[in-house]
Amino acid sequence: MSDSPPSRGVRVDLVLCGLLFAGLWVAGHIVWASMSLIGTLMANDAGSASGDAHMAFMGSMLGGQMMAGAAGIPGGLAFFWRSLRKWLWILFAALFVSGAVWQVVAFQFFITAASSPP
Repeated sequence: MSDSPPSRGVRVDLVLCGLLFAGLWVAGHIVWASMSLIGTLMANDAGSASGDAHMAFMGSMLGGQMMAGAAGIPGGLAFFWRSLRKWLWILFAALFVSGAVWQVVAFQFFITAASSPP
């Protein structure tokens, strides 16, 4: 047996874990966005909000979901890109949190528009 240190090459297991994480994250957000789209389409069923407010709600919700879904890419890269791991996790958290906040704010604006008198 040799006493040489382990190589500093790419670890295939970490690459596969990163790809699996990113793929499952993005796929999960695609499912979430498609289910949420159905919900946002039915959100103005009573016609309480204007058509413009409803369209803005749908666009904002999908925009926030796309941002949160895109967070999976730097999250997956952080598994094996050691030199940038800290910044990739920060980017992952920033994209995910800002996408989630964007959706909450869009929901609050729509509820306000739907509950205000015409």
